[in-house]
Parts: sequence; C-alpha cells; structure tokens
Amino acid sequence: MDFFDEISKEKKDFPKIHSVTKQVRSYPLNFYQILAIGIFITGFFLGIIFGNLFATCKTSAYYQFGTCLVTEFNFALMLSIWFASSILSVLIFSVGHIIALLTEINKKLSKFHV
Repeated sequence: MDFFDEISKEKKDFPKIHSVTKQVRSYPLNFYQILAIGIFITGFFLGIIFGNLFATCKTSAYYQFGTCLVTEFNFALMLSIWFASSILSVLIFSVGHIIALLTEINKKLSKFHV
C-alpha cells in the first residue's frame, strides 16, 4: 500500500477564483445577512476614523503642561472596534443563515402537506 499513490488519486485541485465568485454570487442573501455585511464594512471604516479622532499621547511627559503636544494613532481603539463589529456581524449573519435554512426547510415541508 503506497500512501503517495492514494494521495495522488484523491487529490483535488484548488478551486479557481472565477468558480468561487460564481458560487458566492449564486447564494441569495436575506436582510440580516446584508445587514451584517454592512455592519462589518461600517465598523472597519469607523475603526480607522475613531482611531484617528481619539488619538493617544506619545509619552506621558507632556502631561505636565496640561496638554498633549504629540499624538499618535490609537491602534487599541481601532482594533477593539474592529473586533466588536466583526463579532456583531458574525452573530447577525449566523441568525440570517439560520433563518434562510429554516425558510428552505419550510418550503420543502410545504410541498409534502399540499
């Protein structure tokens, strides 16, 4: 028994980009899934914007004057907004996927009860 022969028999090529995009476009999205994608994109941009708006001081030595003289981009705030928006969008997308599956099951069951 040669394992390399078995691997070569069962080996599959990687899917092409065109076939993956075609498969994704054929999948219908409901309201919750579209909302989740919108929240994810909005959270991405809000993380960048808020990271710039609420900048942090470079060192604590400038606090003696009462103002911050040198500010830096707030990566911690950006990453926390990205994390929160991605978790929220995954939860909403999963609810939308569950609703889509239940709708499909309902359509298949309604064919039998007619």
